[in-house]
Amino acid sequence: MKKTMQIILAVALTALMGSCGSKNHYEVNGTVEGTELDGKTLYMRDLYNDPDTPIDSAVVADGKFYFTGTVDEARNVIIETPEASFLVRIILEPGTIVTDGKNIGGTPLNDNLQAYNQKHNIDDIMATMEEYFPYYYNAPSAADRAEAEHVLDSLGAEATSRMLEADWSLYNENKDNILALIAMEEIVQIDEFTYSELDSIVKAASPRVANSEAVQKRLAQQLAVEATAAGKHYTDIQGVDGKLSDLIDGKLALVDFYASWCGPCKAEIKDNLVPLWKKYQKKGLVIVGLNVWERGDAAARKAAHEKVMAELGITYPQLVDSTRTATDTYGVQGIPQIILIGPDGTILARDLRGSAIEEAIVNALGK
Repeated sequence: MKKTMQIILAVALTALMGSCGSKNHYEVNGTVEGTELDGKTLYMRDLYNDPDTPIDSAVVADGKFYFTGTVDEARNVIIETPEASFLVRIILEPGTIVTDGKNIGGTPLNDNLQAYNQKHNIDDIMATMEEYFPYYYNAPSAADRAEAEHVLDSLGAEATSRMLEADWSLYNENKDNILALIAMEEIVQIDEFTYSELDSIVKAASPRVANSEAVQKRLAQQLAVEATAAGKHYTDIQGVDGKLSDLIDGKLALVDFYASWCGPCKAEIKDNLVPLWKKYQKKGLVIVGLNVWERGDAAARKAAHEKVMAELGITYPQLVDSTRTATDTYGVQGIPQIILIGPDGTILARDLRGSAIEEAIVNALGK
């Protein structure tokens, strides 16, 4: 009898373990269009945990691929070829997940992600923007460039609004799962918050969302923005050949955060900063080009900086960010970032663009 009970318990335990395993089992059944990827290897990567190391791979055969395994908690993964000729994001969770590279579904979170992807799609807006970019970069005059920029800004605002509507909907409907993190990581990149507004959102969020690197980075950025807002004293920056304070103390100063590869930065320099330097230099204005975010090693960054100066005819003082932390100090999320600083070191305005730059200068000189 004792031996019989041991056998029964062993069988029951095995069944239980098998049941637990099946509850966590997933299958990914995928198809690809055409036959170009037949024989190619697809790799699955976890976007939140060591994304550079594949967690699985599968070979495409007859336009189909297949992954299977177990997962303890939902994971945000991509499936791709090394050259990204095929790329799709799915939520790896128990159940049978289906995808053709454009659509996903079959499990609750993937069904939700598919609905989000459809609401979030801005391909139509991007297609229209692509038509305006050449005109913006090759505009024959500053006025023509400003007109193209106005159109692009309007389209960008429309795209942002559509994405945020989808993001907030996804977040509010999935606060208890991984989709909330996916939504919030984009929200903090494109929505506008004060530090206190964002801090309140983070405090009410799940620990996984609140502790996200992207969310914490945006919190730090917003804190830096408010510490360097209009009315605050500027924070000094260490450059390769000196400090910002060496160039601007006691002067009305326009500081331009820019990079040689940034098209809008170069447009502002060509259309506004170079002419303004010529116009107001003798009236007490100093312009400082603050070179940030250059790519490559020190030699490559130096060469790129020198090339853009020659290309645009820049003759006003330059500072190259030696610690590569200037943008963190000012909470800069995009360039160009143009800041006007008074002779006493008080920040008078930031986020200046186009005609608003000269208006701010004239107003400051008139005081």
